[in-house]
Amino acid sequence: MAAVICRVQYLDDVDPFVCTNFPEPRRPPTYSFHEAIPLVAQVPSVHKLLSSPLRLEDCALQMAPSGNYLDLELSLDEQRDDLEGFFEEIGKGRRPTLILRTQLSVRVHSIIEKLYNSTGPELRRSLFSLKQLFQDDKDLVPEFVSAEGLTCLIKVGAEADQNYQNYILRALSQIMLFVDGMNGVISHCETVEWLYTLTGSLYRLVVKTALKLLLVFVEYTESNAALLIQAVNAVDEKRDIKPWTNLIEILQEKNGADLELLVFAMTLINKTLGALPDQDSFYDVTDCLEKLEMETLIQRHMKNKVINPDLKQQFTIYEVSLFAPPDSDVGFIPADHLPNCVSVPRCCGSALASRVRRSWVPSSSFSMSKDENPTESASEKKLIEEASSESTDLLIKRFDRQPSLQKEESHRKPDIESVPGSVKATVNRFAEAPVKALKEQFSIDAECNEKNLEKTTIATPLKKESEYMWDQLETSPRVLKIKDLDFTDLREEEDVDVLDGDTFAPNELMGQSPAPTSGGSRIPPPPPPPPLPGCPLPPPPPPPPLPFKDPPVPPSPSSPTTKRKTVKLFWKELKQSEGPFKSCKFGRGTVWASLDQVKVDTSKLEHLFESRAKELPTKKGADGKRQGVIVLDPKRSNAINIGLTVLPALHIIKNAILNFDEYAINKEGIEKILSMVPTDEEKQKIQEAQLANPDVPLGTAEQFLLTLSSINGLTARLQLWAFKLDYEVMEKEIAEPLFDLKLGMEQVAKNKTFKCLLATLLAIGNFLNSSSGFELGYLEKVSEVKDTIQRQSLLYHTCNLVVENFPDTTDVYSEIAAITRSAKVDFDQLSENLVQLERKCKASWDHLKVIAKHETKPVLKNKMTEFLKESTERIIILKVVHRRIINRFHSFLLYLGHPSNSARDLKVTRFCKIISEFALEYRTTRERVLQQKQKRAAYRERNKTRGKMITEVGTLLSNSSLCVHELCKYLANVPPVHFRNTSVTQAQPSMVVWRVRRKDL
Repeated sequence: MAAVICRVQYLDDVDPFVCTNFPEPRRPPTYSFHEAIPLVAQVPSVHKLLSSPLRLEDCALQMAPSGNYLDLELSLDEQRDDLEGFFEEIGKGRRPTLILRTQLSVRVHSIIEKLYNSTGPELRRSLFSLKQLFQDDKDLVPEFVSAEGLTCLIKVGAEADQNYQNYILRALSQIMLFVDGMNGVISHCETVEWLYTLTGSLYRLVVKTALKLLLVFVEYTESNAALLIQAVNAVDEKRDIKPWTNLIEILQEKNGADLELLVFAMTLINKTLGALPDQDSFYDVTDCLEKLEMETLIQRHMKNKVINPDLKQQFTIYEVSLFAPPDSDVGFIPADHLPNCVSVPRCCGSALASRVRRSWVPSSSFSMSKDENPTESASEKKLIEEASSESTDLLIKRFDRQPSLQKEESHRKPDIESVPGSVKATVNRFAEAPVKALKEQFSIDAECNEKNLEKTTIATPLKKESEYMWDQLETSPRVLKIKDLDFTDLREEEDVDVLDGDTFAPNELMGQSPAPTSGGSRIPPPPPPPPLPGCPLPPPPPPPPLPFKDPPVPPSPSSPTTKRKTVKLFWKELKQSEGPFKSCKFGRGTVWASLDQVKVDTSKLEHLFESRAKELPTKKGADGKRQGVIVLDPKRSNAINIGLTVLPALHIIKNAILNFDEYAINKEGIEKILSMVPTDEEKQKIQEAQLANPDVPLGTAEQFLLTLSSINGLTARLQLWAFKLDYEVMEKEIAEPLFDLKLGMEQVAKNKTFKCLLATLLAIGNFLNSSSGFELGYLEKVSEVKDTIQRQSLLYHTCNLVVENFPDTTDVYSEIAAITRSAKVDFDQLSENLVQLERKCKASWDHLKVIAKHETKPVLKNKMTEFLKESTERIIILKVVHRRIINRFHSFLLYLGHPSNSARDLKVTRFCKIISEFALEYRTTRERVLQQKQKRAAYRERNKTRGKMITEVGTLLSNSSLCVHELCKYLANVPPVHFRNTSVTQAQPSMVVWRVRRKDL
């Protein structure tokens, strides 16, 4: 394996604000880097060689003197395209220098943390060093911006004095010099708002620097002017003052006369106005300025005979911009033309100028559609041309007349007949589309109804009732939705399987393709006539050209005629039928027909995949069979290999851990990985073994541990991720029982049947014990106490009394479901779980702090920060809820008559279990009592008519009794009954079955 020899040094930048350290040692040693091994596996050896004081997991490699950082996850060979200068130096026989130093993300995290936590001289020294830090390392600025460093500067600067603010502005100026830094400021509106806020400072240097930075911001791109206006409006709206008050106060010289500040403030106003994209925005700003008496300020300064030429030029530019044509550029007026421009009349104030200019249409709005009337546009252009020459009064009259002209023109509507024919055809086609779709829907519905009718008529009485109902429900139409799953895009055509043989045309089954009718192919010629007898057969016609095939391109003489032998791909070639393919949900034909043609570098492929003769291994025996470097003991290696069977591939595991991808690894997988985290000793052994045998691959378990060790803050990431996935379940396990307990107490307190039960038991107890109440713990024994006569329980007698005295009561158990659920919860364990949840959340904040040092994705960091903030708030709410519900439970026990000394010792689960089991016993007993009561009622009703003749019932009518009497008389004289082959001469009606024949009546 090829190696690259480099000189190595380290830079002690543990304190990122120290800028005076130099790389050490002064005479750098050399180290051989393997080109094919990732650098992260070689950094520990470099760290050990240099005896660096840096933390190993925080180290990075930087090239000197370019300052570029190497990607430790890749090997040098994989970064060859990005390291052209590095390999050029090696090609010349030189040894480039690599510096071992702290990673950018770790340094930025340390900078931000120190700025937040420092005070006094230490904070002053840190702020003073910021500008030099950004100058020395160009890669530090984008990392600082992405890590919310601008927010840190603003928070620190908002509470600091003028000296600290000056240091922050110096650092911010260095940030804005870089494109990445300026883009960060553009996307961070709070920075622009803070800069505008500083323009109202009492300190001249702070105001001057803030104005300069705002000028740089506005001049960078025209769209920044709108961002500045938004920032100005936001700041002044919070202060409940008019926009642009800070700049007007500078022009009013409220804090003393300073010519430089006046020029900067006026230049900022003009630059902002000149970069606005439309006239409405322009005059929104100028109107605000005029409300702050901008005109009076300009006149006062212009009357000053010793006015500065630069300030006078800025005032003049502002004056001219109010009356210049919309597309003119007033920011570059020559100085010798400025005095002539001041002669524009301002006697009527800027309101007239705003009125005149706001009525003009921007240049982008002059593009008219076909249905607009050109006379309106022409009249507006004419007014615009006359505006520069006519008097003010005439302009006012014309623009007062303009609304009536627009109103008159608005009544002119284009007629539908004036629309071109192609447009009308398109309209008609779209008008017919709904009708056609409706007809198709009707035909589909009719076909569906016919199918349903056929299926219904096939049903026979031999089917079971369940099968018959199933068939009926199966044929009824319904929307294809199951809970939140929407299957409505499945069409009726998909009821037929495309793989069924009867769905293809006969010619497709026979392997023949139908004759194409379109698409550039020809119709095949008719068959030739039969030959004459004795004549030879004519030669067959030439085969038709294949459709959709380009003619073969003759090989160019310069193209190589020989091709190297390359590696073959042993895939199974897809053979498709030549027949037409039916369209489906995914498109027509196959995916291969829809693929675009991709150009590949065949020479490169030929070089990469050239078939080479395999070198025969020279080693024999066990050495040739060795598959990898084995470092771990067999027990540990076997446990890791077993755990890997339920985990995805190694590269997926690493990306999932870095991105917290819960779709790739679930909670069980995270716990499995936590149990396999490598120790420092294992990591060192694996790295040493890999460097000692770079050509031999590592074993599966060793490669897995090495991959895990390359993840910075592995344990912190896994524990934070596990907490995130487990939080919802843990919160649910705490919140739901608390809610059930709250609801259960309300159910018991409002349950009338429970109160009736207590009243009945109390009445019985008063007779037996002469007591005024009892503790509810006695409810457990109510079913055990039995009377001495019938041996029925006290609960049985209580239930009888409740049913008799309160017939509208219920079974209690079905009305206190929350108490039943609470009886299954260990509330002591719930309290412990709440404490554990709070402890895990606090630990997760520490884990996030560790991860933030190495995290390069601010989106993920912000996402986890928001999650922890929300979790913290919800845990605080849970603690309050838990405390209040337990306190309510204690008051509920006092309400039920428990003394205060025993109420504190009674557990929630114990109480709920007593109530729930008693309610269940009562429901069972009540059902038995009600069943016995119903049996007695039925027995009494049965005894009312048992054994009585209908003649004994006194409710029969007179005619009915006469008929019954004749029937009885007839039954006494009934002739013998004949039964087929036997006869019974003396039979009593009550003993034999008899039948009267028609001839006997």
